Formats: sequence, structure tokens, C-alpha cells
Amino acid sequence: MMLVKEKSRCCGCTACKAVCPHDAIVMRRDVLGFPYPEILEDRCTQCGLCEKVCDFVKAHEPAPSAEEVTLSVYAARNKDNAALAESQSGGAFTALSDVVLSGSGAIYGAAMNDDFTVSHTRAVTAAERDRLRGSKYVQSDMGEVFRQVRKDLSEGREVMFTGTPCQNAGLASYIPERLKEGLVLVDFICHGVPSPAVWEDYVAYMGRKGSIDKVCFRDKTSGGWKVHNETFRYSGGKTLTRETFKVLFYKNIMLRHSCAVCPYHLGERKADITIADFWGIGEVMPEMDGDAGTSMVICHTEKGKALLDEAREKLNMIHVKLSGDFISRKNPNLFRPSRIYKDREIFEKEYAEKGFRHVARKWGDMGWRYKAWQLKVLIRRLTGRR
Repeated sequence: MMLVKEKSRCCGCTACKAVCPHDAIVMRRDVLGFPYPEILEDRCTQCGLCEKVCDFVKAHEPAPSAEEVTLSVYAARNKDNAALAESQSGGAFTALSDVVLSGSGAIYGAAMNDDFTVSHTRAVTAAERDRLRGSKYVQSDMGEVFRQVRKDLSEGREVMFTGTPCQNAGLASYIPERLKEGLVLVDFICHGVPSPAVWEDYVAYMGRKGSIDKVCFRDKTSGGWKVHNETFRYSGGKTLTRETFKVLFYKNIMLRHSCAVCPYHLGERKADITIADFWGIGEVMPEMDGDAGTSMVICHTEKGKALLDEAREKLNMIHVKLSGDFISRKNPNLFRPSRIYKDREIFEKEYAEKGFRHVARKWGDMGWRYKAWQLKVLIRRLTGRR
């Protein structure tokens, strides 16, 4: 029996699974690979803990008006060029996690596995942590991470958890107050989580061109941190750059249903720190712009400020106050969720029936529709029309 009746009411964080004392909940993937909780009725005792721990369905405050907000943020760039090169924007995550690792703490975040699937994992060394760097534009498999975090905290180990706003909210609801002192929550400004199954099929499709050694969701070596392309590196040295997954992602056609009603706007952040790409950095501080990338860091709590202060020596940072209007234009998901594409249900149905290549041709960049759209955009630019 499914725990939720409407898919839009579940973000897949796994808090319900972790809190169940009888292991009566398992996560089952739907056709797009999104996990949803299913109750094993022969184990369930109707204790209600799964419903109590769910933060996503609780009452949330409405988002603040952008006109009423002035936000204090930091522009940050890692001083270590090697760390900066391996990061998607400014390398703030590496600097923050270095502080926690130096105190024998544990870092949790999304890592790419050998088969190029994505799952949350635990790191206690810099080498393990390095696997967590870089953006992964797909919902990660949480496995037993929530319980592992609780175990670390119970043993007195400091923990820095990095994930989507909803994953952070789920963990914050699951961890008891007596253990939260050692927990630092770090989220990012999230556009929404794309389909794991579509990503896996995409990798398999690209794998027909040779043995893949490495993939990158957003490779800034192909034009800087503002360019979003996927790269596939093959054995033998060949590298292919594509944007098929990016096109589907930004069309909002393969996002999780709950992303359309995400309640974790600026006023509902559960994290201590939010990290993001500093879009529009050239408008407010051109001296921090450039191909290497710049992170925007927002501290929500004193705990977050303390961690950032400790990481200062590893970062070039400038403090700036931004208007809500600027943030709303450059990072709109801090104020509102993404609007799901009108063909979302049709996409899922046709993906299930006809597979990846069909949806990539119809809605992605593989078919004539995308090429016709590109031609239309080019003509408009050349003629000065909008």
C-alpha cells in the first residue's frame, strides 16, 4: 500500500522510511525512477510516526514578496584553483566541508557511482568528499543515509549534510532536537529534481558510442561555469558534449510532481546555509565575475555563520546586500517553485510506452522540433524581432 495517495504530496526524502521502528516502509521507484514510500502491511503497527515526521505536508507560510526583501549574501570563490576547477561554480562547498573534515566530522552529499547513477553517501576524508563536488541534476538515491547521519550524531561526530531543500527539511524533521547541535544543514537553490530513469537511459544511449569513463552534468571546461552542457569522456580520450538532458530539464517536463508545489522558499528554509550559483554577479560586482565561477552563500542561522567564518581563509569573499527583485530575477526558485511543463503527464506516458529516444526526439534536442525552434530564434535575432 502506498503511503501517499497523491504524488505531489511526497518529495521522496525518506524521513518516513527512516523513522519507522519496524522497517515497514520501502521506497519504490515509479516509471520515471522517482522513489515513493510503500507500506508493508504485515509489518505496520499503525503507530503514525511516518505521518508525524513528514515535513513536506505540514502547513507552511506563504512565500515573502520579493519587493519586501533585502538579502545579505556573500560572493565566494575558492582560493585553491584545483578545487575551483572541480566545482560547478565557486567551490564554497569544498571550503565549508574542509572545516568539518578537519574536526573529524562526516560529510553527506550526492555522489556519482561507477555506473553513473547518483546516490547520497558519507565521506570522512577529503578524497571521499571530492566525489560529492559538482552538480548532479537528478534526484539522488538516499538509501539509509538518514539513519547513518543519526548514528554519527549519536556518537558525537559533527555532520554536514548537503542536499536539496526538501531533503534537508526531511532530515531536520527526523533528527531529534537533542542531537541537532552537531548537525549543519546545507542546501542549494533548487530548480527541481529531474528523472533518475531518464538520466540512466540517456547514459545507456550515449554508452552505445563507446565505453564511458566519466560524465559531467555541467562541464565548465567547455565554455565556463555559465555554460550548461553534459560531457561524456570515453576510454581512448574521446569527449562528446551534448545538451539533451539539459533541454529536458529546463523544460520542466521530467521534474518530480512535488517540485511544482515545493514549500521551501526563502522564508521556509530549514538549512543553516544555502549555496547557489551567483547568477548576475557581473551586474553587482564585476570583479568577482569570470569563467572560473562564483558561489553565492546565504547564512540563515548563527551556526551557518560560524561555519562560514571558519572557512573564510580558504575563500575570496565579498559581502553584498541584494534586493529581492534581483534575486527573484536571477535565482527565482528562492521565492517560488518551478512551473511544470504542460505536457508532463503525456511525457511520462510516452516515455513508459516508447522509451528515451522517442521523448528525446519529441521534447528534447534530437528531433526536428528543436532544430526548427533554434532556426526560429536565430531568425528573430537577425531581424531584431522578439
